[in-house]
Amino acid sequence: MKRTLLANCLVMLLFAFTDDGTFNQLHVLQGTWKMQTKRGAICEEWKVVNKDYLQSKGYYVKGADTIVNETVALQNKADGIFYTSTVSNQNDRKPIAFKLTSSASGKFVFENPEHDFPKRIVYELINKDSLHAFIDDGNEASNKRSHFYYSRVKE
Repeated sequence: MKRTLLANCLVMLLFAFTDDGTFNQLHVLQGTWKMQTKRGAICEEWKVVNKDYLQSKGYYVKGADTIVNETVALQNKADGIFYTSTVSNQNDRKPIAFKLTSSASGKFVFENPEHDFPKRIVYELINKDSLHAFIDDGNEASNKRSHFYYSRVKE
């Protein structure tokens, strides 16, 4: 009886820490994404490091200049999926973690209600070569929202 109970507990624990495939869906970010603006291009370059870790660098391209302004670690951990951003000119260059709070139909919502701004980061895959991302204050009716419409760079 004790062995059966222990085996059942171990199986339940294993399922509790096993990703339901959500993190694997985030691998679609791999590659370079670009949004052209009047001032230059905003880019994100994503790499799959391993099955539980993606990393990204965000940068601006203006003429011949490339300025890296953000690095991101996207990690699948035992207590959830985390988007951890380090921005060069914010938060004393300290990483800020946002936890995945929902994912459905190619839309991934990461939130940190304790952070000043943004409180929410959203990535939505429109199709395999089009991505809409935005940051805001966590309010659905927010007027403090910045949108990013990226296209995949064909290499």
